[in-house]
Amino acid sequence: MLKLEENNKFQKAIRFLTKSIGDSGKNSKPVLEHSLRVAEYLYTKDYSEDVVIGAILHDILEDTAVTSDEIRDKFGIMVANLVEVNSFDKSIKDKIAQYKKMFERCLNAGRNTLIIKAVDILDNSHYCHLAETDEMRKMLMKKMKYFIDLSTQVIKNDIVWRDLNKQYEFLQTQK
Repeated sequence: MLKLEENNKFQKAIRFLTKSIGDSGKNSKPVLEHSLRVAEYLYTKDYSEDVVIGAILHDILEDTAVTSDEIRDKFGIMVANLVEVNSFDKSIKDKIAQYKKMFERCLNAGRNTLIIKAVDILDNSHYCHLAETDEMRKMLMKKMKYFIDLSTQVIKNDIVWRDLNKQYEFLQTQK
């Protein structure tokens, strides 16, 4: 198995993400660290190269001016599709409707998109305790539960789903 740091395609994706976030003027550190944790989790579980690259780039459309066409040109249609499906539809203004629609797109697109989204949610869940209000924490938990229920039939046998479900159960005990 190639090491993550030795794979040129992974390095290309990391450099592209780093530059794109830097160009956006947003705080790059949390986005970079989060994206790399999601990718590393999938890499260590032997998911495909496209899935790992999709994980590296999964937030790039939401957090930068990068377009789907740019991703397609640099990384191929498979990676572009993984990233597109895992991105919010910015035309939907209601946050709950926005995440539900995205999760449904992930379900319709299949296993690999659900896998990336599951690890994205899993990584973000480690910061649930930092929610500014109890209402916000409850909303984050509701979002997590909605995804778990929606994805059960497709990825329940994957370690990713089991880890996410365990994290949800743990967080339920933390009030």
